[in-house]
Formats: sequence, structure tokens, C-alpha cells
Amino acid sequence: MILDKLFTSIADFRNYVPDLEANKTFASLNANAVSAYKQICIIISKDVYKTISEIEDTADPDEMKEALKTAIANLTISKQLVFDSINRRKNNIEVYKYELEEMKRNYQASYYDAMDTLISLLNDSTIEAWKNSTYYKLIDSLKIKSAQDFDAIYPIDQSYLFFFRCIPLQKEVLDEKMEGIFSRAISNESANALLNRALAKYVISKALRRFDILEFPEVIRGLFKDSKVLRYGTQEQQQILIIADSLDSEADAILDSVNIMLTEETETNVVTQTSYNQQDDKIFLMP
Repeated sequence: MILDKLFTSIADFRNYVPDLEANKTFASLNANAVSAYKQICIIISKDVYKTISEIEDTADPDEMKEALKTAIANLTISKQLVFDSINRRKNNIEVYKYELEEMKRNYQASYYDAMDTLISLLNDSTIEAWKNSTYYKLIDSLKIKSAQDFDAIYPIDQSYLFFFRCIPLQKEVLDEKMEGIFSRAISNESANALLNRALAKYVISKALRRFDILEFPEVIRGLFKDSKVLRYGTQEQQQILIIADSLDSEADAILDSVNIMLTEETETNVVTQTSYNQQDDKIFLMP
């Protein structure tokens, strides 16, 4: 089982998730723990997960292992909630949708915070498996190379997890749309700054179309919070697409302005002395 390789006991597991029911066992949680494990390994790789999980427990807990334990515990329980609610209903225990959604949001928020911490620590670590992970190796091919740089262009609460989730999207935008114009603007700092802003907007637009809104940092989720559109799935999706389309339009406008800037930069106006009648010019145009 997944959990007993990371936690010493179910009591240890309870330290990382609030209000866990007393009847829970590793066996009853294993199916969702496997799903959580796979989701986390997509980001950090199986080798990194194994390396961290094998760190020995001491009186002074390792920060990376603590972050990993918090992440997998909260993600497992967030996935378990729907099955628990079905069991409660079978036992004639009332379950309110808003309560279930609020609990899921809280567990997932804890998962995101733990993953942000974990990725931040991994970036400062010397773990070779992390440096060789698929996502990390892609960073060299990007234009926006860190969560801090992305946040300075488009606010994402400096979320390391969200930045890493968006790495394939950034690579996709560069390969399909922007690599050419970046190469033209290689020596123009003003153009590069504008292109990075357009790139960030395209990436957020793609993320809105592909990710669950709960995966976004609070600064972006706040656009939808306490909104009436959340009551209806179709209206929520329409609102998301409106914002995504708006970001695409803003990015397109930036690309247009940069294209004009670069075109004007390459144009040369040749002015010859024959354009003027000067005293030392012995060539005169006669009627």
C-alpha cells in the first residue's frame, strides 16, 4: 500500500489532515492514495518521491518529507470525500453539497500549499533525481523560468505548483506561436518584456481551458468566488471561457504591437546628398 510506506501509522496520518474519521484505515484509503500518488509523481517524478519518502524520521523532521506527507494526505482525503458522502447517505446521514465542496476546497488548498513548499525546497536542494525530472529539464527551454518571474508578469501568488503545472503549456505556446517572434526580438529588451507578458496571458488562457478552477492560485480563483455563475456548471464554464478569450485578445494585441515595433526597427530610410541643393553639390536639376 502507498500510505504505510510514508506514514508510521494511521495516527501519524491523522496529524496531517483535520477531522479524519476514527474508522479510517490505510486499506480503506489505498485506492485514492494510489491516485494521489500518481498525481504527485507527475510533478516531482517517482524517483524524487522515493528519495524523499526514504528520508529517515528524526526528532527534527525533514521539511521536504513533512511537505510530501501533508500533500499526499490531504489530496487522498479530498478524493475520498465523495465516497464518504455516499456512505453517509446510505446510513441516512444528511450531507449538504456546500459543506462537501467547502471541505474539498480546504483539503485541496492544504495540498497546494504543501506542494508549493515541496517544490520550493526541491529547487534549493541537491537531489539529482529532481534535476533530471521531466518538468525541471524543460525549464531551460522556457522564457519565463520561475514562479517568481511569472508572478512579476501575471500574479499567481508565487505558486510553485501552478508554475510547474503550466510548464508544458508555456512550451506549447512557444513552439506553436511565439518562438519566431522571440528570436526576432532577441536584442530588444522592451519587445522581450512585452512578449513575456503576452506569453503569460496565453499560458493562463490555456490553463483556464484545461485545468479545474480549484487548481488555480487564490488570486485567480477569486475571480469566480462568491459569484452566481458558480451555481451552474454551464454558466461557470462560460465565464471561464470569456476570461480566457479576453486574455487571448490582449496577448494578440501585444503581439501585433511588437510586430510593428520590430518592423519599424528594421526599416531604413536612405537619405542621399542629391536630395538637397547644397553649395558644394555641383549637380543641379534644371527645368
